[in-house]
Amino acid sequence: MSKRKINGWKIFAIIELIIIIIMASAGIYEFFLKKSDTAQFVGRVLSPVDGGKSIRERRQETNKPYNLTKDLKYYKSLVDKDNINVLLIGPDESGANYDTLLIASIDDKNNVVKLINLPRDIYIEYSSEVKSALKKVWPKYSSSKGIYKINAAHTIGKRINYKDGQGRFKNPEYDFTADLIEEIFGIYIDDFVYIKPSSVRRVVDYFGGVQIDVPYLMKYSDPTQNLEINIKKGLQTLNGAQAEGFVRFRQGVDEKGKHVSIGDIERKKNQVAFVKAFMDQHLNLKNIGKIITIFEDLESYVTSSIDNAKEAGDYGKVAEKLYKNKFTQVSEEIECSNTKIGDVYYLKLKVSE
Repeated sequence: MSKRKINGWKIFAIIELIIIIIMASAGIYEFFLKKSDTAQFVGRVLSPVDGGKSIRERRQETNKPYNLTKDLKYYKSLVDKDNINVLLIGPDESGANYDTLLIASIDDKNNVVKLINLPRDIYIEYSSEVKSALKKVWPKYSSSKGIYKINAAHTIGKRINYKDGQGRFKNPEYDFTADLIEEIFGIYIDDFVYIKPSSVRRVVDYFGGVQIDVPYLMKYSDPTQNLEINIKKGLQTLNGAQAEGFVRFRQGVDEKGKHVSIGDIERKKNQVAFVKAFMDQHLNLKNIGKIITIFEDLESYVTSSIDNAKEAGDYGKVAEKLYKNKFTQVSEEIECSNTKIGDVYYLKLKVSE
């Protein structure tokens, strides 16, 4: 399935969700009422319809052709079944792997937004059915380094043409990833947002940088991904390229040139710190003009399953409700332990016994 582009008004609603939905509804209305081609969106936002209820009513039963894992279940429940869950995907520069898999779980009844970062190195023990289907189309798949990491799940979905592209997202990559997350963590993915790395640079530069206390020297070079990181320790203002390096840094060299690795868990902490700093410094009413203007520029960098005005309007309603009720933001760390399988580093989930 070809990627579905989203117009400026759709990006507005989606980005609003990504940044934890904190803009004032008055600003939203002022902008959208001037757009004659977004009457449906505005009508939805201004209507008495409960946006959260509408989103939940669109849910489809998850009919998998077979189990995707060997009964891999996280040891505890992370979200309520009525939460609205949006999967935010951040790929590496090549797009081959997902650097970031973050679930924004919205409890619109209790005004809580929970961010759940799934470490990219989580080991997935796939079922015999998945392995059999994969072997038919990719006989040497097991020799591909890191193929059992969760950040490569979309590749498996694409290779086996999961559900023949007829799942709820009409795309084997996104459908396989969403069903896998639901099977392991019990979280139904209502929608997804795919954000290319270049958009991070553009947004940060557009707002004039982000001030953050860098916990240690971050120095790393990877020409194949067009990634050059060289950020000194200490409080400073990062530009777009530096900000991208900050959220992607996992390993490099220290001040003495010695190799260091912070691992995926530590990187997730840095990402959360970055998001909080960006929100505190830039997401306010005085910047609403900037926020609106940049959406059109980001159109080619964002893909989403939210592809019509009515659906976007429902998220706008949820955003308005959370903002008015002064929502709380929390984060959840996935509990894992380090392991090596075939000389490949993985994170093993804490599972139910």
